[in-house]
Amino acid sequence: MGEVRRWRPVVFAVATVWFSLVPAALFAAPNFEADLQPYLQSHCLRCHGPEKQEADFRIDKLSKNVGQESTPQWAEVMERISSGEMPPPDAKNLPTAKESAAIVEWLAARIKEGEGARLAKRSRVSYNRLTRDEYVNTVRDLIGVHFDATDPGGFPEDAEWHGFERIGAVMTLSPANVEKYLAAAEVVLAEAYPAKKPVFFETTKRAVPESHINEDHRERLRELGLLDKVRFEMWAGDIFRGAGMNLPEAGIYELSFTLSGLKPENGRAPRLFVYEKQLDRVLFEQDILAPEDQPITVTFRAHLPKGHASIDVINNIPGLSNNFRSGRHGNKPFVSTKEGRIPWQMKLTDEQGRARYPFLILDSVSFRGPFITDEEQQRRAEYWPSEEGNLEQVRSGLEKLARRAFRRPVTDEELSSYLEIVKAEIAAGEKFSDAVKAGMLAILCSKSFLFVAEGDESVSRNTLSDWEIACRLSYLFWSTMPDDELFTLAEQGKLRDKSELARQVQRMLASPKAERFSESFASQWLHLRKVGMFPPDKKLYPDYDKSLEQSMVGETTAFFREVLDRGLTLREFLHSDWTMVNSRLARFYGLPEVSSFEFQRVSLPADSHRGGLLTQASILSLTSDGTRHRPVHRGKWVSEAVFGKSPPPPPANVDPIAPNPIDSPKATLRMKLEAHIHDANCASCHSKIDPLGLAFENFDAIGRWRTHEVVEGTGDNPVVNAAGKMADGRTYQTPEEFKQLLLADIDSFNAAFIEKLATYGLRRSMSFEDREALAAIAQASRTKDYRLRDLVEAFVLSNLFQTR
Repeated sequence: MGEVRRWRPVVFAVATVWFSLVPAALFAAPNFEADLQPYLQSHCLRCHGPEKQEADFRIDKLSKNVGQESTPQWAEVMERISSGEMPPPDAKNLPTAKESAAIVEWLAARIKEGEGARLAKRSRVSYNRLTRDEYVNTVRDLIGVHFDATDPGGFPEDAEWHGFERIGAVMTLSPANVEKYLAAAEVVLAEAYPAKKPVFFETTKRAVPESHINEDHRERLRELGLLDKVRFEMWAGDIFRGAGMNLPEAGIYELSFTLSGLKPENGRAPRLFVYEKQLDRVLFEQDILAPEDQPITVTFRAHLPKGHASIDVINNIPGLSNNFRSGRHGNKPFVSTKEGRIPWQMKLTDEQGRARYPFLILDSVSFRGPFITDEEQQRRAEYWPSEEGNLEQVRSGLEKLARRAFRRPVTDEELSSYLEIVKAEIAAGEKFSDAVKAGMLAILCSKSFLFVAEGDESVSRNTLSDWEIACRLSYLFWSTMPDDELFTLAEQGKLRDKSELARQVQRMLASPKAERFSESFASQWLHLRKVGMFPPDKKLYPDYDKSLEQSMVGETTAFFREVLDRGLTLREFLHSDWTMVNSRLARFYGLPEVSSFEFQRVSLPADSHRGGLLTQASILSLTSDGTRHRPVHRGKWVSEAVFGKSPPPPPANVDPIAPNPIDSPKATLRMKLEAHIHDANCASCHSKIDPLGLAFENFDAIGRWRTHEVVEGTGDNPVVNAAGKMADGRTYQTPEEFKQLLLADIDSFNAAFIEKLATYGLRRSMSFEDREALAAIAQASRTKDYRLRDLVEAFVLSNLFQTR
């Protein structure tokens, strides 16, 4: 695409989008006089009022529209009260800790509402930039190219707001990032329309080719007929670096590995881990179980760039490494465990031939590709002129591309501008193919492609058009552009019909692409991106690795998908007698063995201590710090995810709970927390948050069940206490009893879940003016017994979904 770089400044101007946030959301004003004024009058205005202004700070002049105006000043007032600094301890008529906590909570709620309202503010046109994943999926469906946005030099991580990565108001586009979209479009077009048609490439190579065998052994093996039977043995942590290959073109390649995998009795299976070093990307991973004399072939596909693919194959489980003498590969070729290894090397099997370690035996590696499906080739051909120099065909192709890329009809003015780019390139002496690519490049860098737009510049309009409804549906369920059926329905004006919408919901959820909804929404709602943010201490948690981490997240997204697909209710999220596990997670939970690394539904024994989302390892580990569990953070997570309420921020400069001294009596983190919050100002807030997290004291920092907390110090490890008392007076003794309390308050969870779904689906925060629409969806959910599938349908059929 170097030929079209001369047009980059023009395309840059076309692609640059400027829009700003306009403050002011339209909440009905809270009752300032009744809720806040009495406290300020009694405890604040004496020193910060009309007669006296300590530190030049005056409260009575601040706006009563808290959250909308004077926000930095009200945030400081909240912080000073929260920290106990104000009112000063020597003041007369001090408020109670409960009174101050109520004011802090009131201020925090107003400030949060104001932030949400500003983000929910809609001008005549709302622009919602495609997320990184949405861009990748859209490009693939638009032009049949699998672009990898996370590769080095790709797109930066998406901005997030309270876990959500789709909020239009924070998904801005800086001019610096436009350059990345230009580069991406060039890569996409170069792969879609190469100068020469790619030649199908296919090759297989032995893991240990004859040329790599020591001459001292080569003749002996030839005489024994074993020269082509040499294999590469891989113990835990071992790396095979001979899988690389020079690829003729960028595209989708099929890689096959023929190998065996042996696991010790009561041990872990070896894990094949295929990693591309230049891209810093894991291409594939899977546990391997296959007898030494019955190898299997594992096949997968991956998108790889043109040139040398630098691939490492790793037996990726914790254990031995090649850093010690007895583990190194010797010059004696490995044929089988019966043939044995060099005496100084570690033995892979015992006297009975059983594996001592989880190890792989690699035979060969194959590459095939690049693969282009008929559908992908058809899409590309639709946009490309079949006759050299035929501008009518160019215009027709650009119109088809722009219409699908913009997800709406294209105006004659827009189309003419892109055709003019092509004509100007031809006039400048460029090749016809490069001129066409220049016009296509401008389309792929247009704001109409990079942003999902809703509304009209010329007139105020809150109701979505059929084209906009089609986009909302497709990006909600599939994280990509509408398919041909949705486009046809939009063109026919049928997407306002609720019976048609209901049919589309069921059709789209039945598609394999709907798996993206389960993964994307669950990850953002539950903050699963934070799993592994604080890697657990390897000395404390030696069994924790990336495979387990991925299995933890996989359980939660598979659980969500099962609830959705099977027509189950929201109650399952709070408590269930089943879960989704693979072989790695079943072993971690101490459940009956599962043979596959694929997730499958299993019934939970009565004493499993699992069930629902809250006791899944992903949730329990993301609310830990890598060393210790964090009951306050767990409580905050429950408050936000289950009840939709964000606790007030903690005071600044609060000292963390120190580890237990080794010469002091052992104490649980809960015991230290209770001692830590002796201050009445702290205790009043913690009394609402902590009970929501202390219910999970039986689970350590990576989600393992325990009855005693292992801590440093003298004496026996203390017994865990998972009892608690809710702010409303209800009590529980165990995690199971706590779950029952949550189930009894299912309506609160129902309302919170709907608000999260609406935030995700509408790409904006919810405002006060949305309350009636949200309540209507909640009522529809209650009518359907809180079934998730029906709730999602009720959301799509609601007036809220069809308005901006």
